[in-house]
Amino acid sequence: MQRFRLPNYRAPVSSQSLTRWVGRLVLLTLGVLAVGLLVGFVRMTWAEHKINQESAQQLAANEAQQQRNAALKGEAEFRESGMYAEQAAREQLGMARDGDTVLLPTVVIPAASPPAPPPAANPSEPQVVLAATSASTPNYQRWWRALFPGTAANP
Repeated sequence: MQRFRLPNYRAPVSSQSLTRWVGRLVLLTLGVLAVGLLVGFVRMTWAEHKINQESAQQLAANEAQQQRNAALKGEAEFRESGMYAEQAAREQLGMARDGDTVLLPTVVIPAASPPAPPPAANPSEPQVVLAATSASTPNYQRWWRALFPGTAANP
């Protein structure tokens, strides 16, 4: 039996076309490699940018905390001083030093208003209501005397 053989068929490959295909393959590989390196570079640059931003924010927060700590230390030193104890005694307990003039505010509660008069028989007549006047000295004069006890002249 005779075997059937296919004729050797080879595409004519010239060295020039083979060189072209190898060159294209090398260029494609280098292009893919360049794109991969570019993507990696962009990612690293973006990560560095984010880290720098977070670092700047943290530095600002640290500076704010240092200022707050300094303010709290100053307040703590003031509260531990004798000056604060004296101020608290004056404000909260109503104490005073010898020789201080203490001003006590007076609260004047207005008297209940008199009942409304019955309506006039003639509505065309005008009704006159007099305002109540105080017989005591005005408040500004009492303050003037409290602040300047030696002067007899009033403003």
